[in-house]
Amino acid sequence: MDRLENANQLFSWAEQQKLNSLQLQQASEHVPLQPAIDDWLAHANRVLLFGSVLLLSSAVIFFFAYNWPLMHYFSKLSLAAAAVVVSGTVAIFCPVHSQWQRAALLGCSLFTGALLALIGQTYQTGADVWQLFASWAVLITPLVLLSKSRGSYLLWFCLLELALWLYVETNQMFWLLERAEPLLQMALANLLLHLFCLFALPKMLPSNTKPLLWLSAVALLIPLTFGAMVGVWDNQYQANLVCYLFIAAALAFWYFRMQRDLFIFALLLFSAIGLATAALARLLETDDFFFIANLLAVFVIGSSASAAVWLKKLMQEPNHAA
Repeated sequence: MDRLENANQLFSWAEQQKLNSLQLQQASEHVPLQPAIDDWLAHANRVLLFGSVLLLSSAVIFFFAYNWPLMHYFSKLSLAAAAVVVSGTVAIFCPVHSQWQRAALLGCSLFTGALLALIGQTYQTGADVWQLFASWAVLITPLVLLSKSRGSYLLWFCLLELALWLYVETNQMFWLLERAEPLLQMALANLLLHLFCLFALPKMLPSNTKPLLWLSAVALLIPLTFGAMVGVWDNQYQANLVCYLFIAAALAFWYFRMQRDLFIFALLLFSAIGLATAALARLLETDDFFFIANLLAVFVIGSSASAAVWLKKLMQEPNHAA
């Protein structure tokens, strides 16, 4: 897989305008840019291995769910703890940083969550649901760092997001939009996660970290944009609007000038279109509804089409031909 990693590095440099099309073509004479049959087989083996781990973990969890009334609580806990111990033992005896070790650590992380759920259900601790996901994320953190696996990091990110969303919903009635702080807190927390993916994660993972970076960008922009759009109408959300302007401007500068990433830049561009549409609707709220609806439709279609054309031109630039 080293060939694919080298090719991915070359494409990344080309996207960041560190290589032009001629330099990339010259590099292709020494580093193949297309995967060979062996690379496809290796990738298929990895997909099948991690898929089997996910299916096996799901089977164990559903086994407990289906046989819950028929099993003694000691048997449930013993079997779940045994699954954690067995997967952890397999990881210890596997070659370091091998696919088998990463798969075993992912399985151990999943079984840890099942064990925590069993403990909470058996002893009725009274904890909120968000505490289960938060505890799960904390406990598997050493396993995730040790695994150096995108699959384990993806699980960790999902647990952190679930814990954050459930915490906000449980304590501040997030979906009723009674207060502006929950959206702002979620946006700032996801900003920290995005900065972690941008600066720290590439040093921890040997393989491509772009998918995790893109995922964190989506998680950041959803509450950030939504809070800013509400802030156009509600003065209580002015802080959300101000944070959006500063954070979006900084990210747009970074991903367009410093470290070009057209996917994240496109997200920021269409997010700005959404905010501009909300601002235009607020400005024209006293006019005729039919006129407003048609004007907003024309604005959204025109601005989205213009953004798409611009992004296409950026992708077709010589430095982005890769």
